[in-house]
Amino acid sequence: MNTSHGPLAKIDEAALTRIGRMQGFYTWPTTAILLSYWTFLVGLGLAAVVSRFFMPGSVREVLVITLPLLTLLLHVGTTYLVYRACDEYLRQRILKCAAAAAVMLAFAAVADFSLERLGRPYLSMSVLNLCGWSLFIVLMLWVRHRAR
Repeated sequence: MNTSHGPLAKIDEAALTRIGRMQGFYTWPTTAILLSYWTFLVGLGLAAVVSRFFMPGSVREVLVITLPLLTLLLHVGTTYLVYRACDEYLRQRILKCAAAAAVMLAFAAVADFSLERLGRPYLSMSVLNLCGWSLFIVLMLWVRHRAR
């Protein structure tokens, strides 16, 4: 029973409602997806910093290659664990997300190749891969949000 009256009681109830909604969205699968994607982006950023500021040599090449790959493996593993933890309906939706992201990435790669042949400056494939992963993450979060 709420014994407080006035405008503060309404604010408290609104805040509790908002916190309940946030806890409903940030379940462990959603948090795992977001954190693994964040580590992937940090790995890419660190690889860019290492390639810019470290002296050329074997240490630089090893760091530039392994940092994004290890964080990508973490991200793929987390996505797989989330996939295995879901029921059959959500698994089907996750596979549809992966297929949609793959089709978009394929069209983007073909369009980039064609535009490059027409004279547009070179665009690194890592940019296209980053866009593909970002699209997949957005679709995954949409599926997780709709599953609540």
